Amino acid sequence: MKLAVLGASGKTGRHIVEQALAKGHQVRALVRDAAKLGLTHPELELLTGDATDAAAVRRLVEGCDAVVSALGPTDRTDVCSAATANVIAARPKRYVAVSGAGLDVPGDRKGFVARAVSFMVKTVSPAVFADKVKEHALLAASDVRWTLVRPPRLTDQPAAGNRRTSLDESPGAHIARADLAAFVLQVVADDATIGKAPFVSA
Repeated sequence: MKLAVLGASGKTGRHIVEQALAKGHQVRALVRDAAKLGLTHPELELLTGDATDAAAVRRLVEGCDAVVSALGPTDRTDVCSAATANVIAARPKRYVAVSGAGLDVPGDRKGFVARAVSFMVKTVSPAVFADKVKEHALLAASDVRWTLVRPPRLTDQPAAGNRRTSLDESPGAHIARADLAAFVLQVVADDATIGKAPFVSA
């Protein structure tokens, strides 16, 4: 499989790239600074550019079997929705993006604690929260084969391998980035998650 990756030089994105290459996939990553990623591999192609640049995203997506986004907040508070709009316009075969457990989508059955977490995220980081809400709205209105993965708090602990998932509410309070990356790559090939926003936790 040939994967296009956004946010490859971030903490989660790097895990996604490394694990994808280890599984034998070809990877094309869009990075603003190739030196920041610091990876070389025969099956890794680096494109220099910005995810908010529609032309750069079109180059990234062309010829790839799936697009994965591990983008997080940067100096632009609308980076996730802007990048997603560009991906949608590029007509990907498959799109999987990392969102967050604080995002609410139709069908959720969150308990009191989960609702409180969503409220806290919205209150503490309203611009970031609004960006994630817009990202979901763009995907829900599109005909792209999309999945939004919703993890809780991310840690840099070694992979544990014990992932729990749910479509109702987050089954746990944290997950290692390495385990999140493994789940994202699993979801890419899972048609049952198309049009859904699964939670995943340790």
